[in-house]
Amino acid sequence: MRQLETNKTTLRRTTGVFSALLCLLLIPMVSLAAGPGSTYSAQTTRYATDLAIYAGAFSTAVTASVNPTATMAVLSILGSIENAAIYSPDSVFFNTIADFLNGVPIVREVGKLQIANPYAAVFLTLVAVAMIVIHSFAESKIVSEISIDKLDKLIGYICTVTISLLPFVTNDALEKDPPGIKAGSNLVRSAGMLAKTHDTGPEWYTYVLAAITVVAITIVYYCVYTCVNNLEVIIAAIPVKGTSLIWQLFKGALHIVLVILQIFAPVVSFVVSIILSIIGIILFRILARAAAYYKDVYISTVIARIFKRNEPVPRVEKHVPLKIRKLYPDMEVGMAVYKFTGLAKMPKRTKLWLVKDNSGVYIIRNRLIRKPLIIPWSNVQKQYEGKKLYMESCMRFLRIRTEDKYLELIMSVRYKPETEMLCEMLGLEDFAPVAKEIKENKKLKRKLRRSDPAPESV
Repeated sequence: MRQLETNKTTLRRTTGVFSALLCLLLIPMVSLAAGPGSTYSAQTTRYATDLAIYAGAFSTAVTASVNPTATMAVLSILGSIENAAIYSPDSVFFNTIADFLNGVPIVREVGKLQIANPYAAVFLTLVAVAMIVIHSFAESKIVSEISIDKLDKLIGYICTVTISLLPFVTNDALEKDPPGIKAGSNLVRSAGMLAKTHDTGPEWYTYVLAAITVVAITIVYYCVYTCVNNLEVIIAAIPVKGTSLIWQLFKGALHIVLVILQIFAPVVSFVVSIILSIIGIILFRILARAAAYYKDVYISTVIARIFKRNEPVPRVEKHVPLKIRKLYPDMEVGMAVYKFTGLAKMPKRTKLWLVKDNSGVYIIRNRLIRKPLIIPWSNVQKQYEGKKLYMESCMRFLRIRTEDKYLELIMSVRYKPETEMLCEMLGLEDFAPVAKEIKENKKLKRKLRRSDPAPESV
């Protein structure tokens, strides 16, 4: 009952935080949708334009978090078309499209980036296609996860932050007419008010908008990108062929929809981006926990077999958190273990650390802000007193368990050479004879069911 009340309290608090975030992010959307109107001053018109740029930068960050490389390629292509007067001055087709794109504030800003040229567009498109092909196969995704994916993530973030800072290095935000305020800007120009403010530097509200946008982009981009990447990792770990390709097709379709909305329906794009951001923040911890399990238990094991086949697995992993290292500087064993059932009230697949030093053996959960949760192994043995604890070894993982699975802890199969040491340290018995007996009993029961005569029909 107490657990239920705690969950309800957490849900209420989380809902309140997300509602406040939604209200905060809806302010620019409403202002953008309304526009300054025909009776507003040039300063208000410029504010609306900056607002449109920052709303577009936020939407671009969400789009980039779905696929950073493809977003870079799209931005480069749109920027090249936006600069058609420079690269294709005689092309009526491209210049007509450029006139249309010039009405989208964020695209107009993208045209000022260094990648807004045909050469960069071709190069980035080839890179985007290569990344899609790499991620379409589980094996190549596993390898790219520890290499080029990190660079891909960083480039996407730098690009989106750069877009949000463009109004500081350019002062021609009102040279063109953003959607929804053309009438107002025409009246401003006719009154001569635009000329008075055109050469002035950024106003104070521009700094405020930029700061809010950069913070929002940082949080949202990290959360949504991490969720998308973790989903890719989980799908890559699924032992079914074609799942990674199906995911790439879905992700590509979502990316196309987001880009189209950003060009033709900026306000709708902004609303969709907020929804995706909230979903990403909600799923962040759940997917991060599941992805960490699949990375450690499956993907890292495969990588170790490919690149570190002859290297022994250290008894103290190098990824043991610093806080745990400080608590146990003389640890003899520091191995990752994942909770599935039993032990304590923790989510499934929570990452724990099996630690041994001269004072004893412990199961430790590292926590971000609070002190680590330490459970002595002797307490675990007392908790399951009367039940035998076993070590089960299979092709996919090692499992510390009771026969009825009231306790179930999973370890990577890379620790298999240390099975004997673990059994001795934890007081575990081999589960193989028990598994064999269970299998034989099932066979016997099936045999008895077949041999029993069917009841006579009355």
